[in-house]
Amino acid sequence: MNSKIVQADYKEQVIKEYQGNPLIEALPEICSKEKVVSHLASYPFFTEVERELDSHFRFHVIQRVFQYFQPLPIHLDLESRISRLVRQGYINRNPLQVEYVKSFVDGRKDIEAHEITSHTCDNSSGLTIVGTSGMGKTATMTKILNTMPQVIVHSHYKGQHFVLSQIVWLKLECPYDGSIKGLCLNFLMEVDRLLNTNYYKVYGKNGRLSANSLLPVIAQIARNTALSLLVIDEIQHLSLARSGGAEKMLNFFVTLQNAIGIPVILIGTPKSLSILQTEFRQARRSSGKQGDVIWNQLKKEDKSWELFINGLWKYQWVKYPTNLSGEMNDVMFQESQGIIDIAKKLFAMAQIRAITSGIETISPKVIKEVAKENFKLIQPMLQALKTNNHKKILQYGDISPISFDQFYATEQSKLQLEQTAKWIEQEQQTNQFNIEQIKSEVIVRLTLLGIEKDEAIKAVKQYVTEADVNKNLGEVVKKVYQGLVNNVAKEQVNPEVNTDFDLRQLIKEGKEKGLTAYIALKKANFIKQDFEWGGG
Repeated sequence: MNSKIVQADYKEQVIKEYQGNPLIEALPEICSKEKVVSHLASYPFFTEVERELDSHFRFHVIQRVFQYFQPLPIHLDLESRISRLVRQGYINRNPLQVEYVKSFVDGRKDIEAHEITSHTCDNSSGLTIVGTSGMGKTATMTKILNTMPQVIVHSHYKGQHFVLSQIVWLKLECPYDGSIKGLCLNFLMEVDRLLNTNYYKVYGKNGRLSANSLLPVIAQIARNTALSLLVIDEIQHLSLARSGGAEKMLNFFVTLQNAIGIPVILIGTPKSLSILQTEFRQARRSSGKQGDVIWNQLKKEDKSWELFINGLWKYQWVKYPTNLSGEMNDVMFQESQGIIDIAKKLFAMAQIRAITSGIETISPKVIKEVAKENFKLIQPMLQALKTNNHKKILQYGDISPISFDQFYATEQSKLQLEQTAKWIEQEQQTNQFNIEQIKSEVIVRLTLLGIEKDEAIKAVKQYVTEADVNKNLGEVVKKVYQGLVNNVAKEQVNPEVNTDFDLRQLIKEGKEKGLTAYIALKKANFIKQDFEWGGG
């Protein structure tokens, strides 16, 4: 998560409660629905020309499917709730008011007492988001948070000296073991990362402070930084907390809201429902004033599915794109059950399979085949969704991740194997063609040197190999010619001839008469007329 740090730019507020509060006035303006859609939407680049690219290029551009983000009504609702949470949480935390300044003194006492005893007038709100994995809860939250700067640096406000580094939002993941201390340490490290402070070194590194002792420290740091919003993701991890740990963690969040007035957003899968509803009091508190959001999969009859699938269907890089027919729509929904992440992966996988198989078009058959082969692990969960079996949905709690990368690698290897076989065959044919050309050229050159054609052909068969394809033609001719001469000198000398005679002298004399070395040796009876070259 990249921090966005900006200098404070104070804006005039329309709403009376927000006026005169530098923490609220420094926030971005409240957006209209149209602006929210513009901020959240992500429509990756697409052009039909790319459908003509080679498959290895299209495999890359198909990845853009995962960049596609279509704002839906639930996204707009969440943005509106969070916008209210941030501002409402600051109403009673105006740094220019005496009451807020006094809270710092109380916070210091809490640190010394190793517990939170002070409470502010609670004007904050909590929000719980529980939904099926793969619906984009985390991605949506990140997009919404990124519409606001994460840190706002103040120096002067209306002519007054006002120095503060305001953290607008902080997003943490619940530790895998549901540990409160682990969450506190993550909090300290994240604040240090944003503000270049050393809180972790002072309070967390040596491990001397217990979780209870860390709570007032966290609360005081939240005051010092005017933290507006704390987001805790993956709260289903609380199910792994030791006895009583889940309740303690939830109480911690409630304490932050009550003691400081910080809105806390909890995000988790259906598995977290059993934790949140353990006690009615806790469930009520976690809902807060902004209520809760049960984020189920999209319904086929809903406008949201229509908006999502129509926008997605545009991104086809197969050579023969198809329209979104009723049958195609039905298949996509049945195999994804309205889960956005699954639908995107299914759509991308179907295109890759269409390309690797050579059919170059998406069909219901291709979609079903891809789903059957690659969604085996999540079939029980999908079946529970199809039958609307709430008990089983809660039992599974989450959806096993679908490995798109593994599918991609498998499909690519299939294509590469087929293409490699073709390339090898073509290379062998080309190589054979080249070697025959070289042999023909060498034979011609040898005959020009005075060697009879039949003998040149036999010599080429013996001396020219596949390795000579990459050599200069002159080098090959020289090699064959040298082979002829060496054979003559070493093996095919007439035994009646004086072997002490200097062959070099004979070749030199022949050259003076205009004879080649081969002809000179032959005329001197050093080469038998019935000599047979080896090598076939």
